[in-house]
Amino acid sequence: VNLKSASLEEVLQQLFRNQPRLTYSMIGKVVIIKQKPDVIDPDNLNKASLTPIIPVRSILVHVADSTGAAMEFASVQIEGTNLGGKTDINGDITLNNVPESGFLIVSFVGYRSERVALSAQTKISVRLHGLSSDLADFVVVGYGTQKKETLTGSVVAVKGSEIVKSPAINVAGALQGRLSGVIINSRSGEPGRDDPSISIRGSSTTGNSSPLVIIDGVERSGLGQLNPNDIESISVLKDASAAIYGARAANGVILVTTKRGIPGSAPRVNLSFNQGLTQPTRNPVMADSYTFGKVYNEIEAGEGRDARYTDAELQKYKDGSDPAYPNTDWYGFIVKDWTTQHRTNLSVSGGKNGTTYYLSLGEVMQNGQYNGGTEKIKQYNLRSNIDVQVTDNFKIGMNLSGRFDDNHFPFQGANNLNSHIFLYQPNWQPYWPGTNFAEPNRGNESITNWVNDNNGYRNVSTNTFQTTLFFNWQLPWVKGLSFNGSGSYDPHSVFTKTFQTPTYVYYKDESTGEYTRGRSGTGADLADLRDNTSLGSLFYLVEKLNYERKFGRHNVKVLLGYEQQTIKNNSDEAYRSDFISTVLPQIFAGSSDKSKQSNDGRASQGARKNYFGRINYDYEGKYLAEFTMRRDGSPNFAAGKRWGNFPSASAGWRISEEKFMKKFDFINDLKIRGSYGIMGNDLVDAFQYLTTYGFKNNYVIGGNDVTGLAQTGVPNPDITWERAKTANIGLDAKLWGGLLGITFDYFKTRRSDILTKRTAVIPGYTGLTLPDENVGIVDNRGFELILTHDNNRHEIKYSFSGNLAFARNKVIFGDEQPAAEPYQLATGRPIGSALYYKAIGIFKDQAQIDATPHYLNARPGDIIYEDVNKDGNIDALDQIRINQTNVPEITYGFTTNISYKNFDLSFLLQGQANAKQYF
Repeated sequence: VNLKSASLEEVLQQLFRNQPRLTYSMIGKVVIIKQKPDVIDPDNLNKASLTPIIPVRSILVHVADSTGAAMEFASVQIEGTNLGGKTDINGDITLNNVPESGFLIVSFVGYRSERVALSAQTKISVRLHGLSSDLADFVVVGYGTQKKETLTGSVVAVKGSEIVKSPAINVAGALQGRLSGVIINSRSGEPGRDDPSISIRGSSTTGNSSPLVIIDGVERSGLGQLNPNDIESISVLKDASAAIYGARAANGVILVTTKRGIPGSAPRVNLSFNQGLTQPTRNPVMADSYTFGKVYNEIEAGEGRDARYTDAELQKYKDGSDPAYPNTDWYGFIVKDWTTQHRTNLSVSGGKNGTTYYLSLGEVMQNGQYNGGTEKIKQYNLRSNIDVQVTDNFKIGMNLSGRFDDNHFPFQGANNLNSHIFLYQPNWQPYWPGTNFAEPNRGNESITNWVNDNNGYRNVSTNTFQTTLFFNWQLPWVKGLSFNGSGSYDPHSVFTKTFQTPTYVYYKDESTGEYTRGRSGTGADLADLRDNTSLGSLFYLVEKLNYERKFGRHNVKVLLGYEQQTIKNNSDEAYRSDFISTVLPQIFAGSSDKSKQSNDGRASQGARKNYFGRINYDYEGKYLAEFTMRRDGSPNFAAGKRWGNFPSASAGWRISEEKFMKKFDFINDLKIRGSYGIMGNDLVDAFQYLTTYGFKNNYVIGGNDVTGLAQTGVPNPDITWERAKTANIGLDAKLWGGLLGITFDYFKTRRSDILTKRTAVIPGYTGLTLPDENVGIVDNRGFELILTHDNNRHEIKYSFSGNLAFARNKVIFGDEQPAAEPYQLATGRPIGSALYYKAIGIFKDQAQIDATPHYLNARPGDIIYEDVNKDGNIDALDQIRINQTNVPEITYGFTTNISYKNFDLSFLLQGQANAKQYF
């Protein structure tokens, strides 16, 4: 009965309509209730169904957020009735005709709803806590969020507040050791070029093993270049929970959620500045000039030649008494001990009158790692996340972000420069003694010209914009039904200017002692310029229908969705040489001779379309189940092979919710779960199903080379995606109120239909090249363990978390050629295992050489290799497979957080094991 609009008479009629034992009468506003005399029966009296009269009273409800700030437009409802409304600007609402018992339901978009018991109090205060900031209760999963307690998949997450504690400029590098099962390696420490490789649970394919990265619901690149201050959380889907992403899920999925404003909160301003220092961690120990000279003489003697350095010269190198006999540590001279970097961030967030906002501006600067170098990295990040609650049921929002990179590098790359450090002898010197004139060294060049702009430079300017417009409509006609969608358009551009200039050194006239500036031994006599402009765009569209209801003890969630994307890229390049001056590095200033000019251009495009769905069910939060299905379409395959289905299922049992477990009061939560799913990987070269052609200078007409078309590959119309069948069994436990937390997972994946060439059918010596076929099979299995300890019961609060992960893969089938020796087969070994000779010692003298199998012309001091097949010779048949690759099988991490009042301390230890990098 609507007590606001109904008369007292109407209320009484409703109350007594189904009460055969009761009757009432009215005297003014006084209601007299009597039991009918003809039904008074002591035996039936206890069976009477009596409806209490609702007393008339009022209460004041005050709603605030977690900080105590009043929340306007919060919804307050008495459970099971239509009595309620919205709070005012002070966060207050007065409710009339409130019953003595029952519950208040207080809610606000973006916050956890609270259920508060009614009492005799006339004022009730309620505080709401934001959903997005509470990773302890909720985890971001594909196309939504789920309660951690009812999660059935293997998902690991980290808060943005943890990521920002790391001084690493690249966000991906800051994740090392924090996410169990996620392997991150940076193969370069060079600023601006240090994007780490990421793999989830090792590698299961000989092809591309990069995970799918989703940023705010859109597949996007640039994870490492995100502003860590903008990140709310990062989740990683490692098992069949990733199957909702279908053909892109086989390598795992990384979900990034950025920050949003908090409804009903006052503006909050955050300004931070982080000054960091980085240093190289593995420094080679370089030989000094004296040691170098001694070893050089030993080599000469071994070759039957005269010594290169006399004893007097060696002594001068040793004591440093003569400037003409230098002792240079080239690594120490070129590479800095410390390099500076900093990050600045300014953000403003808040929410009022149904509108929330998060605005930020970030800046990054890194210096290069070389003394006297000109390398400098600058990055600027902008973000604006806006949400508007248009009506109670309709919400719209817009995410805008931009990144602007302005990077400057010397012309010579770090790989070339680093290798030359080890080719420079310690008895050379960078400058002529007493001058700043570069001395010609290897190839009449000076390495000092390579760390600065003396040999030219490379400027890389990147502009990236990411835009998303989205809506969420809670359909009022069906309780629990909502429709939401988003459209994204991300344009980007990269402009690279590469300007190579002649380098110069100084030559000394030994007779006069004069120095003359002259060309070095490398490079051209005149400068040349190459400009490259690359443009691209991504269009992304997502539409989802959600249904969520509770039917008694049954909880049901249903998701249906449609998604499509279009990717376009094109680039143009212009080149000219013979610049008469280095003052104006613009294309028009180069040579007008057409033989010294060139241009190039290319373009690519791609598209995907898919349909997906998910059903979640739980009974009392105790018995859990999830089913997903995705149907994907990819243009990388022929029309008949373009579509594929990718299902998954998972289940869980919260044993701790059973009655028989209540006697174990130290067990707060105990859950076992399992999942199985089929996922795909379509990260392969496009158009392999077509006969392709390329332009080549392959015709001679009239004595001239003429560009013509030539076939560039053999087509395979049956090419399709890789398929990964993944099984996972896990356990989650929380004991003694959080003093011990345990998460354990065991997984196994079989990756089939891996693209590889049939080498067993056509031997390599034929020179024939077959197309890739879906014939490879790889197994990958392992386990993950996370242990946590949280203690917030004292003034000093602390938490510890340790994780350990192991993953090992094995090639089951690769159609490899029969090996000369069984132990040389790659089948049965990890992906990438290579053939090497096994070193077992050093030859001491000729007698040992004569008595030991050796390679041709072996001498004392050479390495002894094992004669594996015992045929008395050292040759290719003695190479063995080494199981360790540069992908570690073991990763681990340990984090600690300690806080006391307004002070906190945190640190991270992380590492990897069972890996080797071969050079």
